[in-house]
Amino acid sequence: MKKSQIIIFTLLLVTCNISSQIFLEDENFSDKDYPLVILSEGFNSPAFPPSGWTSQIIAGSYYWSFAYNGAYCGSTGSAKFPFHDASGGSIARLISPSFVPTSEGRDSLLFSQAYCQRPGITDALEIYVSTNTGSTWQLLTTYTSSNLITAPSTSANFIPTCSQWQNKSIYLPLNTNRIFFQASGGNGNNLYLDEVLVKPSNIVGIPEYSNEVPVDFKLHNNFPNPFNPSTKIRFDITENTNVKIVVYNSAGMEITVLVNSELRAGKYETSFTALDMPSGVYFYRIITDSYTDTKKMILLK
Repeated sequence: MKKSQIIIFTLLLVTCNISSQIFLEDENFSDKDYPLVILSEGFNSPAFPPSGWTSQIIAGSYYWSFAYNGAYCGSTGSAKFPFHDASGGSIARLISPSFVPTSEGRDSLLFSQAYCQRPGITDALEIYVSTNTGSTWQLLTTYTSSNLITAPSTSANFIPTCSQWQNKSIYLPLNTNRIFFQASGGNGNNLYLDEVLVKPSNIVGIPEYSNEVPVDFKLHNNFPNPFNPSTKIRFDITENTNVKIVVYNSAGMEITVLVNSELRAGKYETSFTALDMPSGVYFYRIITDSYTDTKKMILLK
């Protein structure tokens, strides 16, 4: 072998070795980057609970069960807890299988839910997380009736229509590898869950209304406006960024946060429902890393 060939061969070996070291030492790489969805369950089979999931009673006599009511009528089924029939003090868990541990600031729990409050009764949905596949659990968040409502209050047995659903997302702690949903309450009204996903937080469950990549940041006027009780809000972002959309009343008090996620460039749509709020002027504000804007909307009942 000629000297020049030996030199080239040696350089190739060194380059390959350096590249492999860089690849292995990249802390942002993990074997869970593919597939992007870490946990996905649509509850489409009457065989319940789904494979790997566990339905457990802590107090009372009712389990989570299968229901023929998929989110937004886009699927054949969902998970249901019958608060309407359960006695007060009932507690039931729907426990996920173990999954690949999450990365801090990257992974979110996304799900769709439907709920109708029974007058004078408060139910709750609690979400617990584990970093050791279920040996110990930590309470992540609690949604009470006011956070869950998607339909007008009634004492009748609640079955959601296609439009009586909403999406929720929440960041998961570092190394989360199992979750459970806990229904707590009773004598209230039914709660439905669907489309449970754990996936990187830069790909979140905020629907896009167009496949086009926008040229400018923009917060659109809500529609309809005036509205009762729901309205849609569209916004465009031109780059990957953190996005927060907050609703305020006329006094400047924060009412709710509609979006709080890292999003890639795109054209998105979210919704706001004001079932228990009085008529009046409200404001919604978008906050990103490089853009903010505020617009007015009118609730007219």
